[in-house]
Amino acid sequence: MSEKYINLSIEFTNTYKKYIDASPEIREIMCLKTLYPFGLKDIDENSVFAGMQNLDKLSGFNKLPVVFNPKKESQIAYFASIPTLRYYQKEYPDRADEIEEIINFWKKESTFVKIREEAPAEIKEYIFPYMVGLDEEGYMRKTKPGKPRGSGFISGSFDTRIAGIMPDFDLILDNGIPGLYAQIDKYAAINGENDFYKAARLGLELVTDTLEYYRKQVADILPSADKCNKERLVELKKILSDLQERKPQTLKEAMQLVAIFIVLTGIDNFGRMDVFFGDYLAKDLDSGLLDDETAVNLIMAFWNFLSDNSGAYDSRVIIGGKGRKNEENADRFALLALEATRRLHQVKPVLTLRLYEGQNPKLYEKGIDLISQGCIYPTLYNDDICIKGYMQSMNVPYEDALDYAPIGCGEMVIAGKSVGSPNSTFRMLKALEAAMHNGRDGISGVMVGVPTGEINEFDTFEKLYEAFLKQLDARLEIDAKVHAWNKKITSREAAFVLPSLFMHDCIEKGKGIFQGGVRYFGANLEGFGLTNVINSFAVIKKLVYEEKKYTLSQIVNILDNDFEGFEEEKELFKSVDKFGNNKPWVDDLKLSIEEFLNERANRYGRLNGFHYCTVASVNPGGITVGPSTGASADGRGKGESFALANSPMPGTDVSGITAMLLSTAKACPANGGYVTNMNISRETIVKNKKKVGEIFKTYFKMGGLQLNINCFSRGDLERALVEPEKYRNIIVRVSGYSARFVDLDRITQIHIMERTLY
Repeated sequence: MSEKYINLSIEFTNTYKKYIDASPEIREIMCLKTLYPFGLKDIDENSVFAGMQNLDKLSGFNKLPVVFNPKKESQIAYFASIPTLRYYQKEYPDRADEIEEIINFWKKESTFVKIREEAPAEIKEYIFPYMVGLDEEGYMRKTKPGKPRGSGFISGSFDTRIAGIMPDFDLILDNGIPGLYAQIDKYAAINGENDFYKAARLGLELVTDTLEYYRKQVADILPSADKCNKERLVELKKILSDLQERKPQTLKEAMQLVAIFIVLTGIDNFGRMDVFFGDYLAKDLDSGLLDDETAVNLIMAFWNFLSDNSGAYDSRVIIGGKGRKNEENADRFALLALEATRRLHQVKPVLTLRLYEGQNPKLYEKGIDLISQGCIYPTLYNDDICIKGYMQSMNVPYEDALDYAPIGCGEMVIAGKSVGSPNSTFRMLKALEAAMHNGRDGISGVMVGVPTGEINEFDTFEKLYEAFLKQLDARLEIDAKVHAWNKKITSREAAFVLPSLFMHDCIEKGKGIFQGGVRYFGANLEGFGLTNVINSFAVIKKLVYEEKKYTLSQIVNILDNDFEGFEEEKELFKSVDKFGNNKPWVDDLKLSIEEFLNERANRYGRLNGFHYCTVASVNPGGITVGPSTGASADGRGKGESFALANSPMPGTDVSGITAMLLSTAKACPANGGYVTNMNISRETIVKNKKKVGEIFKTYFKMGGLQLNINCFSRGDLERALVEPEKYRNIIVRVSGYSARFVDLDRITQIHIMERTLY
């Protein structure tokens, strides 16, 4: 298999060189046609669906080292995995020179390398900020040696990737391959023939070739297949043939066509599946082709396919919510999808249930039932607030906001109508640290922000707060410029022709996603540490400016010493009111900062040519970036983890579940995505399922945007640490992603265990 991938990489590279001066659309499709379908995983007789990526979803080095993808190892478009190629050099020493030639070519020609190397100085500094450098290949980022614990940067942008493509597969299913050809011809006649339309036709040829490739594989294995598999394989062979000639007619056919587009495009967020598949399911059920049991089994098989073709941070499937066609049919699919998720009880896909007042109550009841049984899904979203918020933050009309969709860790896009440019790391707690050190890192003294005044100048709380906002504002401004630079270079290099076929307006305009085809092109920042900022401000406001127990200089000295020798002060700081206890004076601080963040981000985004720019509070990054931030006034030690997303710091929500939910409900809806995590004991929810369900409903009525709910019995996590092999069934929502508890690193495990268990 490895040598096959070496040959494909050489052919891909030679094709790229041949078409290096062609349009991005033509070069892209010709390169893809050298990789696929031959670079995909072969079918076997147990397969329900044909199609499997052999990309970085696979472990080890048995993967394609040179690819074109929206998000290959966090780098966009043309990308080569140098470590994989080096491994192949050792495995095949007689081909070392050939592989070295590939390495040398892509070290200069990879898209993200061009983005980095051509960047203006102010942007290049942001792409590789303080204490971040390149590895020994001069290729990928790594932390420079000697970095002191707690030192780091406020914000940085490493990843040249589309933050998310959430498809509208109706555009493909309603047309089928013949209908897509007709759509392309129709708009080419209106707009004039161009390279996008030519490449789109070539892309459809690739889809057809892939269907035929797998049809032949099925035909080859049929004679020797077990009797129990033959009937299914005969059906699959016919489906793969029929889809080349007509649009899907059954649920299984629709799923198979979607599957082929998933593996060829590399997308790993999957859209509003009850909308795509609801009518197919209803027709199959009503005709007797399927019953509920066979339909659940089919959905389970498709869930397994999605799991095999997506990463842990993605794999979003959306059900429920406003704006669905044939809502009754969509509900039938959604209910069976929930049941399939209950039975599989696995990490992926991430089933996401949108809720609104007046929706079929069976969806919510089924969702709460799953959670009470220890399922991590569904995650819950509140349409009645979210839709209004995304109309504001993403500058879209109501009919488009209806298709809002969380992607990846919970960042927002409009399904089928928008994509986001690459994500950024935005450390809000480091911005507060910089504000208290006149723009400098509190540990190393390196300038990481902008000068905002010496600490003794902040004789009022408002002056300190304003200095903090200036630190945020400066980074939001440069961040938008970096996003715009990524878009500029990527649009020169790539069009993403195949994904454009399931994004609105691209065929109508005759343009790819990056060339102006997609309806809305936005940007999304990942924000970390806001809860700790709020808690720190609460301590400072109370102890310095109200009770005057300390000067601000004394607070800074305590933090710079990481509470060493100040243990009593640390406990005092921890005792001050914190976010998550329904304290209006604390919660209002959070809302004020959120409104500032999203207003300023959007302003700078629009100035740089984006339809929107938002700050999301979604990720587990508070654990990974905590080590690069000094001690904070909330009592958190140097290098310790942040609170995750829109959640209280573990152990600080001491006033009960109602108070915690009331605090988190006071959120700015004009946000790029929220994640609120909570742990609830199975004993609590089983004994009080109806009451708990009503509490969550009240939370959403009060303005709550979203909930991730972990449900397990008291002591389960502690026992899992001792005997992990017995507790592999415990899946937890870390923040923006889920994992089996026993597979997490110890720091993350402890962070989850420290959350209040209601």
